[in-house]
Amino acid sequence: MGWEQTHVPDTTPTGGVFSGSYVPTNAHSSARVNGIVDNLLTPKMMAFRQVFVYDERAVLQADNATWRVTYGNWNAAFEITVNKNNAIYTNYTIASYVNGTITDNDPNNIDVVNISYNFDYFPVDVLAGYIYAAIDTINTSAVGPPTSYDISDAPTHWDGVISDFAFAMAMERLILDYSLWRGRLVFAIGPDQLEDGGGDIISTLETLKTNAEERANRTIENEKFKAGNYQSPPTDNYWRAIRGYGGCGRHTGISYGKRRGWTPNKWI
Repeated sequence: MGWEQTHVPDTTPTGGVFSGSYVPTNAHSSARVNGIVDNLLTPKMMAFRQVFVYDERAVLQADNATWRVTYGNWNAAFEITVNKNNAIYTNYTIASYVNGTITDNDPNNIDVVNISYNFDYFPVDVLAGYIYAAIDTINTSAVGPPTSYDISDAPTHWDGVISDFAFAMAMERLILDYSLWRGRLVFAIGPDQLEDGGGDIISTLETLKTNAEERANRTIENEKFKAGNYQSPPTDNYWRAIRGYGGCGRHTGISYGKRRGWTPNKWI
């Protein structure tokens, strides 16, 4: 039997994949989010956005037809391999790329199924959430009064800071997830190290997180980060002061000039 699959992915990429990878591009409905994710975040996070898992023992679900593995969010561009009872198996459909499940079209509850797949630890919806949170952080923490920008109108020169804060949040999630064995599986550590961890991994993640935060914080401490080089527009009081309008709003013909019409008399 030749290699054959009949499935429709439930997370079909709309813009191809990142060059030389299985990571989808233009996967979000917001062009601004796609620009930050594809151009600024993915190049730094490639190792986590296409994680290879080979021959994982799948778990049969209660329906006796669906097999599931540890991680979902499969990259649809990667052609998974199913091994059933020590032989390549093709009589299946992919039930869910998001949940990481296949449906066996010829099920038997005594079968042993292993699946090789590629998954995205930080799918675009997760990164978009970090981006939104980063914008809210900048709105309230940068020098100057609080602002209310969102992804649609935030200045484009914010993108680098947004990506750094989002990256730091991603590293923070890895640090938290590492406290569970499931999170440790994405790192190249041996089975004997799953309980105690893999040496300097946490330290490395903390360093990456700190570096990103320091870059972002140095930028938002710039007094011109929010306001740029613009000056405030003249106010009504400013125009009244230089044009000589009195409290009643009338213009007097002698009120031009630095003294606005004031002249000394004999008493002063």
